[in-house]
Amino acid sequence: MYKILSAILFCIAASPVTAQHYVNPTGIYKFVSKAKQVQGDTYGTTGDIQVKAISRSKIVVALSVNMGAPAYNSGGLLDTLQYVNNTSVYIGGQDDPTCRIKLTFNEAGIKVTQKQADLNFGCGFGHGVFADGFYKKRSSKTPILRH
Repeated sequence: MYKILSAILFCIAASPVTAQHYVNPTGIYKFVSKAKQVQGDTYGTTGDIQVKAISRSKIVVALSVNMGAPAYNSGGLLDTLQYVNNTSVYIGGQDDPTCRIKLTFNEAGIKVTQKQADLNFGCGFGHGVFADGFYKKRSSKTPILRH
């Protein structure tokens, strides 16, 4: 019994740990939206994310999101984030320490998940603005970051 258990534990310990495939995050991403134009006004969420890799473990992110007509409330951030296992997490500062914006990268784009305590003005964004959703990669070129 002990020999079998020892053999199993040895096999588990000797098993190679598979490294996750590195996704180069550098590029320009557009929010996948069903926004529509009506008499010159945009109804629905629009947004983009620009990312520049500084190293394999650090990126600069410029995020911009707009909720559209009639109020056009918007939000944005520009920050340097850790990049581990194709994921980065923005943590809000003094304005909203409850803010967490998770960016999960894959070859096609970024899945963004936003959590905060204040649903009206969370993450320092305008009233009711959320960055949640999928941002499709439009370019792999290094962006000129703007915010």
